[in-house]
Amino acid sequence: MAGVGFELNKLLSKQGYTGLLQAYGYAALIGSGPWLVSVISLGMLGAVLTAVSDADELQPFFVSISLVYAITLVLSGPIQMVLTRHAADQEYARQPERIYPTFVFSIAWSMLLFSVVGLVIFVGCVPGPLLFRLAAAMLMTFVGGTWVASIFLTAIKDYAQVLWGFFFGSIASFVGAWICGRWHGVTGAMVGFTLGQGVLVLLLFRAIYKEVGNRAIGDPEFLRCFRKYWQLALCGLFYNLGIWIDKFLFWWLDPAAEKVAGLLHSAPVYDRVVYFAFLTIVPGMAVFLLKLETEFADANHQFFQHVLKKGTLAQVTERKQAMITSLRDGFGLLLKVQGLFTVVLILGAERILPIIGLGAVQAGIFQIALLGTFLLVVFMSLLMVLHYLDKRRDAMIACAVFAATNLIVTYGSIMAGERWFGVGFLVAAGLGNVLAGFWVNQHMRNLEYDTFTPQPLYG
Repeated sequence: MAGVGFELNKLLSKQGYTGLLQAYGYAALIGSGPWLVSVISLGMLGAVLTAVSDADELQPFFVSISLVYAITLVLSGPIQMVLTRHAADQEYARQPERIYPTFVFSIAWSMLLFSVVGLVIFVGCVPGPLLFRLAAAMLMTFVGGTWVASIFLTAIKDYAQVLWGFFFGSIASFVGAWICGRWHGVTGAMVGFTLGQGVLVLLLFRAIYKEVGNRAIGDPEFLRCFRKYWQLALCGLFYNLGIWIDKFLFWWLDPAAEKVAGLLHSAPVYDRVVYFAFLTIVPGMAVFLLKLETEFADANHQFFQHVLKKGTLAQVTERKQAMITSLRDGFGLLLKVQGLFTVVLILGAERILPIIGLGAVQAGIFQIALLGTFLLVVFMSLLMVLHYLDKRRDAMIACAVFAATNLIVTYGSIMAGERWFGVGFLVAAGLGNVLAGFWVNQHMRNLEYDTFTPQPLYG
């Protein structure tokens, strides 16, 4: 599903630096769009809403949004993975007309699931004004729908339309929260922000309809794919749980954490530092989308075309070498770009943090988190290779180890004290890289054997 990457590569054919900057700029925004615009809009909201409300009164608003993003990302992981595979299968079978019915069915059922979860969490477990809790539950529905819709955005060739959708949706959330917040405080801010996210979902729905839309309204085949691709579903669950499990532990186990309201907790020392660290993956996501995945997808396609069309051994071997070269070049560029960016931020952490309102005591956590997010980008790229090679079991195990390690080591770091904060995520990402890297190297070395030996023998 690297369609948007192929479109962006056309910008690289332009002469000069303009095409280069445009291509990487678009790739960075599309690759990390939802996360990037959400953090920026929330940061701006924090600045403007403090003028009309007390910071303590605003805390339920921001903590609720953090919990919404965490829960929806974890729960949407299995849906995203299975949905991506199902849509890719339809594309391979040359039945693209079945993609849109799958989208309609999946987003309808997933938004229903998120609405139920939102009602249970916010109406059942969070005290406060009923309107605030209902708006937070609806926000979970819209944000979950955004994650599901984002799967289909990778197939849209009109990438500018995607960016404008995120831009206007974020503006709507920001303006809605600001205006309604001035009118009705924290409850109004939640209502306005939720309405803006609803606008974003509608804009994404419109973009997908323009690209692959038809009159069919539903395809329940998607649900049956969970039985076939259960390993992919668990991979999506473990991967997103691995990213968020340390935050959950800090919210509910850290002695310095603050109980905001009912289920809502925050860990001020840890949360903001980690969120800012995650923003630094933007350069790596640009390289991943524009170069690494796109070039490997093309080389992978060429290899299997030669296999299916009974190419010679020399041709198959040549295509395998092209796959290896694309990985070597892509990972080399990723390590250079993201690595250099990470090193610069680590060295300048003590000067950068005061600018964004964080104390020097958090510099150590920030530096550890930077290393962890750097390793996460590499881990994600290695998982991409395993998925293209259809090594679902290996990818699932790597993600399970990633989540379990983050859980265990983070719990130990909380018990050990502040100097160890962030180590759990760093160790988990590192171990995930070791496992995924080992399997990628092994499978690429034995690619011909893995490809031909499962085929039936005819007498």
